[in-house]
Amino acid sequence: MEEINLVPGFLVAAPHLRDPNFENTVVLMLEHQDDEGSLGLVINRAAKVDLATVLSEMKLQVDVPLDINQHPPLLYGGPVSPERGWILHTPDWQGADTRRVTDELAVTSSLDVLEAITNGRGPEKYRFCLGYTGWGPHQLIGEIKSGAWINAPFSVDLVFDIALDQCWYPPLERLGIDPRQLVPIVGDA
Repeated sequence: MEEINLVPGFLVAAPHLRDPNFENTVVLMLEHQDDEGSLGLVINRAAKVDLATVLSEMKLQVDVPLDINQHPPLLYGGPVSPERGWILHTPDWQGADTRRVTDELAVTSSLDVLEAITNGRGPEKYRFCLGYTGWGPHQLIGEIKSGAWINAPFSVDLVFDIALDQCWYPPLERLGIDPRQLVPIVGDA
């Protein structure tokens, strides 16, 4: 079987994918080994909590006054381990567990990046995701082949620069797909 290269890249939920965890989502793929499993982060859905709540629950020390409005909204990264945070960020900041995804994007899951951000010493651009999306061995390729997901190439602007409610359209348009022409499957023929 031909291996599909998904990392780095996006999975765009097909219109007929009605799972409430993934409907109209765009997932940034971080890991994919078909025989081991896959991991990604939803990048276009706001979390139900804000940064102030998370910082309070974590009892994180903030050295400067924090204006929550100066930070991007927290994202719902996926239904798996919603208590776990991931920071997608520009690679101008580096921590001990930072992993470079591309020349334009890195990911860190330790508290040091959150401390740096809240104290004004963090990366230029960032998105904080709560939870992640995971697939077991061979599961994701099966879902792609069934038409649940559309594989799209990576572009850093989707992560940092496009409004959450508009993020679903550009990866499809870049593939030459007119999103208005996609119709959800509504029944059996």
